[in-house]
Amino acid sequence: MDLNNQAILRSKGLNVIDSDFLTYDGAGMFSHIIMNPPFSSGDEHLIKAFNLLIDGELVAILNAETIRNPYTSKRKLICKWIEEYGSVEFITEAFLDPDTQRKTPVEVALIWLKKTIDIKSNFTNGLEFEHVADLDYQDKNSIALRQNTISNAVAVFNAAVQALKTAEIAREEADYYARLLGRPLNELHRTSQDGDPVAIQERFNKGYDDLKKRSWTNVLHSTEFGKYLSSKAYQRLVTEFEDIAKLSFTESNIRSFLIGLVNSQGEMNIQMLLDCFDEITKYRPDNRAYYKGWKSNEKHRELAYRVKMTRFILPVRNYHGIPWEFKKQMQDFDKVFAMLDGKLHCDNGADHESKACLCFKGLYSLFDAGYHGPATSVRHTTEYFDVRFYAQAGTLHIYPRRKDLIARLNRLVGQERQWLPHDDKAATKDFWKHYEMAEKITDAMVIPHVQFGTPSDDRINDAHTQACTAAGYDLSSMFQLSAMSEAA
Repeated sequence: MDLNNQAILRSKGLNVIDSDFLTYDGAGMFSHIIMNPPFSSGDEHLIKAFNLLIDGELVAILNAETIRNPYTSKRKLICKWIEEYGSVEFITEAFLDPDTQRKTPVEVALIWLKKTIDIKSNFTNGLEFEHVADLDYQDKNSIALRQNTISNAVAVFNAAVQALKTAEIAREEADYYARLLGRPLNELHRTSQDGDPVAIQERFNKGYDDLKKRSWTNVLHSTEFGKYLSSKAYQRLVTEFEDIAKLSFTESNIRSFLIGLVNSQGEMNIQMLLDCFDEITKYRPDNRAYYKGWKSNEKHRELAYRVKMTRFILPVRNYHGIPWEFKKQMQDFDKVFAMLDGKLHCDNGADHESKACLCFKGLYSLFDAGYHGPATSVRHTTEYFDVRFYAQAGTLHIYPRRKDLIARLNRLVGQERQWLPHDDKAATKDFWKHYEMAEKITDAMVIPHVQFGTPSDDRINDAHTQACTAAGYDLSSMFQLSAMSEAA
């Protein structure tokens, strides 16, 4: 199943458990299977589907020739199943309806099969487990010593599924013998029927889904991606991970997931930059340095902004100590600026595991050192920032030590939001000059005071335009394509 069709199914609230039915080897128990497999391999698909059933029904559409001309062992097996477990109806012109996308005059066989588990005669009917290679009860510790991590994870998962099946069968067997003994005296008045075969399916599937979530979570943690992602980026990954955890836990699906994770790393890094930028600029407009956003041939320019190089201020709620959320925000800043600096983030804080790596003192370790945070009104130095914490005012003043990293953050965010051109040569020298002078122009802006809230974007834009004009910038020519860009 291609990725587009998978996305359509998920958008409709359906669970996608694998991309190829013939290679699916999950252990979920299905009550109903409806299928319209490719006619060229319809017999293989039906046999696979019926073998997956424990207690349930199957409806499939096959080419009529598959049943009318049973010259292979697979076709003979299907005909035998139809005689024992179901029925077949031959239909002509089934795919000639006006609403059919791909019309064909072929005759089809509509097959219905029903498999029923007989708890009274055979507790293990249809519940035999797939073989887990090189795995037995006496040698469980050897699993952790194998070199292939993915194979190990799948082997452990399969062993857990096998144990779950064994436990459910034993539970059903115990319940069966208990029913033979009759009801307790205080329950003789009950009239409900015992021994519903659906119960074992529901219990097993619930446990099976839990094992899949545990296994997929273990894979995610083993990648240590969370160590380098911001809290928001990690939460987005966890949200998307809910769909991944519904897939069968197989080696092919694990490898596909890891490849997708690597391919999306660049996008996740950009989103981390955007989150950090927004956390700095959303609380206080005076953390922003305004400039006119760049968009070629756009009549009305968007008023863009960048993080100030000199200082920015963040609010801190510290009524009952430093909140955990604020500490995580500081850790996110450490991770983002380490990434901008081309380093792997490692803050030697309370959760630090290895003393052998090259660590740095970040904002997180500064605020995690005490219940009420660092000493107030004192200048503290971390790897990328000097800070002053004012506990009574509930503010943190941050002074960037690496202006080149702030500049890189502003450039990347500006390009991502189309405030800046991706090619520097596309803009005129006047545009870049006004961009570099953003802080001075912002300081010169005269913004009308408002009694409640903050000034509107239009008022800020007007004040910025007036400040640009007063500074001698010709806005009418600033956004023309540069001569070098036109020549290219």
